[in-house]
Amino acid sequence: MRVFGVIMAGGVGSRLWPQSRQGRPKQFQVLFGDRTLYQRTFDRLTRIVSPDNIFVVTNKAQEANAAEQLPNLPKKNLIVEPVGRSTAPCIALAACAISSVTEDAVMMVFPADHLISGEDNFVAQLKDAVRLAQKRRALVTIGIRPTYPETGFGYIHYDENRDEELYLHGGHSVIAFKEKPDHDTAVKFLSEGNYLWNSGMFVWRVDVILEELRKNLEGFSEFFEPLRRSFGGPEFGKQIENFYAKISSISIDYAVMEKAEGVLTLPGKFGWSDVGSWDEVYKLSNKDEDGNSLHGPILKIGSSNNLVWAQEKTFVLADIKDLIIIETKDSVLICKRGSSQSVKEIVEILRKQDRQDLI
Repeated sequence: MRVFGVIMAGGVGSRLWPQSRQGRPKQFQVLFGDRTLYQRTFDRLTRIVSPDNIFVVTNKAQEANAAEQLPNLPKKNLIVEPVGRSTAPCIALAACAISSVTEDAVMMVFPADHLISGEDNFVAQLKDAVRLAQKRRALVTIGIRPTYPETGFGYIHYDENRDEELYLHGGHSVIAFKEKPDHDTAVKFLSEGNYLWNSGMFVWRVDVILEELRKNLEGFSEFFEPLRRSFGGPEFGKQIENFYAKISSISIDYAVMEKAEGVLTLPGKFGWSDVGSWDEVYKLSNKDEDGNSLHGPILKIGSSNNLVWAQEKTFVLADIKDLIIIETKDSVLICKRGSSQSVKEIVEILRKQDRQDLI
């Protein structure tokens, strides 16, 4: 059974504004080291499958970035959505493309904008997930053990009872998927111990996920065969347009995972972050002796615990602390560390003002 990787690369990354923009969102930015988050995702997958077996789904605005940053990706494996419709249509497109190559396949699905450390463990767990998906015909999700009561993630409630075969592969049966909780509920999840953050990483057989989509989403399946037949040819783009003109936006969690039976999860044994804010970037970045994470032409005097990205100007920091300062050619963001989640609200205000030049 062949194994394929799918990278979902259409997100807008508004929480990392002003560095992350519609034209170049966070997955295409170099935030750590010398590779973008998107390139790092591809690099991890090539440890398991060849570039010929990796598919990318993105949107028209990101098509050029997606192609340019992965020159080893086959051109036909870059699938372009006309508009964003969340994760269920994206996954359906990739599944149809893969099933046109072979119906005897397992597909692994990943967001393009996550940061992962401990990659040897990551690769080993994916191989376990592939075995479970293949043998049990199960939908497998990779969960992350929570380290604090996060209210911005969905949670996976799993069964702690030991199943010998699942235990061999580090897996558990899923009891339920939980929506983003309030703080008190998140504290409860953390204390109970059998809840995981829903990371949005999935492994399943292609025939199984297509059947689940047929079963749960009215109007989807009529497009599957035209998409399969046209993949790799001149009509594929037209069939995608037809598909997206008739469907609504829906996540794979709502569409399938919350309804399906026999869903399994593997608690991740690796470092993980969705890089969801500038505070998270600060946390993950290398820092100097004063706790500063500084990028670009910057001088400092008596300043500590700051995150500063300077591009076109020299920044001089004098006796400041606990700030986030992000400069681009047309904007400067300044906020207190611990408050960067409000950046998403700023982007919404700019959108309502129709400031397309700034978003």
